[in-house]
Amino acid sequence: MLTIKGLGKKIKLCFTSDTTFADALSDIGKERKLFHGADCNISYSGIELSYDEEMLLEKSLKEISEKIVLEKKKCLSKQQIEYSFSSEERILRVVERNLRSGEVIESRGDLVVYGDVNPGALLRAEGNITVIGALRGAAHVTGSGKVYATYMSPSQIKIGKVCSYNKKGENVGSAVAMTENGEIILECL
Repeated sequence: MLTIKGLGKKIKLCFTSDTTFADALSDIGKERKLFHGADCNISYSGIELSYDEEMLLEKSLKEISEKIVLEKKKCLSKQQIEYSFSSEERILRVVERNLRSGEVIESRGDLVVYGDVNPGALLRAEGNITVIGALRGAAHVTGSGKVYATYMSPSQIKIGKVCSYNKKGENVGSAVAMTENGEIILECL
């Protein structure tokens, strides 16, 4: 059973706890005339919907009126979003924080870090890795990408099967690491 509450442009769909998702869609369909052409935000209560069910609910409401906005309770994690793309699509993962020792950040595409990558942290990506900050940890590119950093002092860089260590902890400033003739070379920027 559906009870509709509203105030201005906010509408709440209140379902009883025994309402199934199919019943919820049916109840909304019965009230189609009420929502036709509506310009409002809709929330719901009384039932627990999965992310996919929320997407279907939003789609059915959008079929009634393009101006309806469903206030969702579920959202995908960054990892779920990343792996929802097909393998042919190039994706970008952005991390906006400093990484501590022991942390591992991976991406199926390019990886950008706004912050420092401290010793003991590992970045792994199939595409390019860009660090807007200090790269003191390890960076592994599994494909043929490059590693960029504004403060390049990595403990290890691995591109494809070629690996290089920075045993002295030297800093070369802003640089890009790439492979050339089976070796990793650093080019200052």
